[in-house]
Amino acid sequence: MSVTVHGTPGWSLSDSGGAKYGSDARRGAFHERQVARALEQWLNTRPEHFHLFHDLERFDQVRGAGMKPLSLGSANIDHVVLTGATWLVIDAKGCGAGTLGLDQDGKGALLKPDGTLVPQRWLDDRRSYSRGGIIYRLTGGIQGGTAWIVPDTTLLDPSIQHALCSTPGKGGPVLPMRAISDGYFNRHFPALQPAADPAHIEALAAHLSIRHHQS
Repeated sequence: MSVTVHGTPGWSLSDSGGAKYGSDARRGAFHERQVARALEQWLNTRPEHFHLFHDLERFDQVRGAGMKPLSLGSANIDHVVLTGATWLVIDAKGCGAGTLGLDQDGKGALLKPDGTLVPQRWLDDRRSYSRGGIIYRLTGGIQGGTAWIVPDTTLLDPSIQHALCSTPGKGGPVLPMRAISDGYFNRHFPALQPAADPAHIEALAAHLSIRHHQS
């Protein structure tokens, strides 16, 4: 039916990340924009109305849902899909060409075409669980889910299923971007979704990075 978009994908990386991360920031921002475009196209095929947030930040001592305050430090949230019944956090990772999986020590790594092994520390943490905890608080205790999206040029080794970021009950799957257009996330929204609560929309919108950077 339609989707209301809030924020600008990759804004914080484009605005200030280049000076710190160089080409990695540019690649990351590009991938975030691609993921954003795919999410919008997919959501527009759904019969109900969704809200899609891009690049949320400044999560310090976030309260709500009767939970203790939670902070993410300098970490941001790339994308959030919101309805009145649930939410979905999507973290975009522009890894580049190669095979993504776990090394012999069980640590996340990208095996590049030239044989170089590049550590991928995001696979070794459970920050997706904390990101979900933030959205849980901002939506008054609504349950949701998380996922990681990598480029289609990044191959996924079967070992990726055992990455710490995908710990059952605390993380989400690592998926290629084509999973969005293939309708993978329809399983997360199996029934007709009710409209998002205006209070929840406002709570998430208060964390849009573009709002902070332009103020």
